[in-house]
Amino acid sequence: MASTSVPVRLDEKRPSDVDIEKDTRATQEDAPHAAPGVAEAAGVARMEALYRVFGKGGASIWLLYGSLALISYAYSLAGNTVYNYLAFATSAFGKHSLLAAIDTACTRAYVHVGKPFIAKLADITSRPIAYAVSLGFYVVGFIIVATASGVGAVAAGELFYNIGSVGLDLVTDIIIADLTPLQWRGLVGSLTTSPYIINAYISGFIVDGLGPDGWRWGYGMFAIIMPAVIAPALVVLFWADWKAKRLGVLSLSASSYVARTDVIARKSWVTLVVDFVKRVDGLGLLLLGTSWTLLFLPFSLKSGAKGGYDNPSLIAMFAVGGVTLVAFGLWEWFGTAHPILPRRILNKTFCCGVVIDVLYMLSGTMRSTYWGSWSYVVTNWSTYTWTIFSNTLTVGLCVFGLVAGVIMRYTHRFKWMQISGICIRCIGLGLTYWARGSNASDVALAWTQILTSWGSAFSVVGTRVATQASVPHDDLASVIANLALWSKLGSATGAAIGTDNMPRNLRTHLTPLGVSAAEIQKIFGSIRTAKLAKPAVRAAVIEAYDETVRPLYLGALILGA
Repeated sequence: MASTSVPVRLDEKRPSDVDIEKDTRATQEDAPHAAPGVAEAAGVARMEALYRVFGKGGASIWLLYGSLALISYAYSLAGNTVYNYLAFATSAFGKHSLLAAIDTACTRAYVHVGKPFIAKLADITSRPIAYAVSLGFYVVGFIIVATASGVGAVAAGELFYNIGSVGLDLVTDIIIADLTPLQWRGLVGSLTTSPYIINAYISGFIVDGLGPDGWRWGYGMFAIIMPAVIAPALVVLFWADWKAKRLGVLSLSASSYVARTDVIARKSWVTLVVDFVKRVDGLGLLLLGTSWTLLFLPFSLKSGAKGGYDNPSLIAMFAVGGVTLVAFGLWEWFGTAHPILPRRILNKTFCCGVVIDVLYMLSGTMRSTYWGSWSYVVTNWSTYTWTIFSNTLTVGLCVFGLVAGVIMRYTHRFKWMQISGICIRCIGLGLTYWARGSNASDVALAWTQILTSWGSAFSVVGTRVATQASVPHDDLASVIANLALWSKLGSATGAAIGTDNMPRNLRTHLTPLGVSAAEIQKIFGSIRTAKLAKPAVRAAVIEAYDETVRPLYLGALILGA
């Protein structure tokens, strides 16, 4: 799919743009003003006041940058290790079969619905308050899991942790966008993910060192690490607020917001809570989170439900989920004054960016569903080699993301970056489809990872900068959150496709060889058992895998194009 982003040079203004004073819009030279009648939010005013107080090159600004670097590293290390501990935690309580259900409920539904909530919180209050709230969810979640006495507590802790995790990631992205001009934003945004290049290889030693019995420490240590690394950023940001108020800068910058919302001191706590819920569109977030959960959870519960998808409970989930999704759409369009997706940001560039990223996530998840287990079974690699191969995609995304940022800094173009990224990724997906069976050589598999990560990085960086350039500073947080939110819909849909084919294909290929149903189930449940099976059985397993991944890889190629 070719991108249709507006061809704007990042060092130029569009004819329709209004010149923006550098002392108040230092980080958004290229963005137009907000639409008439859209008052500036308090969070935006506070970030702009920070530049007035400290300037562009002050020591406090560099301290903030350094703290953001530490946050990015610690966040990356947690992301590379914690997901391994969930399997250990559920197994410790004899509930490993609930792993997929916990993952669906936590990471594909309410968690990502929390992004618009955090974005609005950052706008109507301030960036440091949003950071502090996200950190609170993050730490509480880790503490709950680390002290869990049952799988229910693990699920609750995962929910809190994941909400905090996406919140920290989102607020970091928002602050980076606040602090950097467009021509640097692709590079600086990619720098925040660069720690994955290192942690992808050292995280295994940490997980291995703690072992299956050390999962509580694996969670607990980040309840200590994250507050420590975020503290400097919070100190700088809150101090900037205090100093700006003292100098009278913040009151001047935020006066439009104060005039619109009335003086806080005149409001009761009940009125403040109701006003806050309205401004974050609490009902809309609840409807959206509930609908996603009910629509996607049955895919994880199907295998254990009597009658599969014919089970009345699963049918009810689909029905209620669909009705709730329709209710969400009606509420957003007609009911709320503060929608999750404001109509003023629905310009051509943003809409095209959402479509591109939804298809990107959909095709990427279809490719990755069986990619790890398939590559393990069909190759003769050692576990170490396979682990390095599996991490190649993540490392490639980070490395090529930095390359894309540097190129964009000096070319000041993002449209060609999107187009070239999509084309390169299509070649990678095409090679993925071809490199099956006898074509699955080491060289071919390695190039699938390199080309896919190369194209993906160029496409993601191009889309990120294009969508942010299409709106004024006031709507920056909303654009970042909504792009991430709706992209995850594509990811969740891709994860639900093709999950039933593998068991059926295994039965088709293994039953004629005299393999019992219990043994087939064991092979399905353990890729190690599949790889160590007798040569004839393993060959049949590989055929079953190839038959399973063929439509998924073909679908990924079609959608990725």
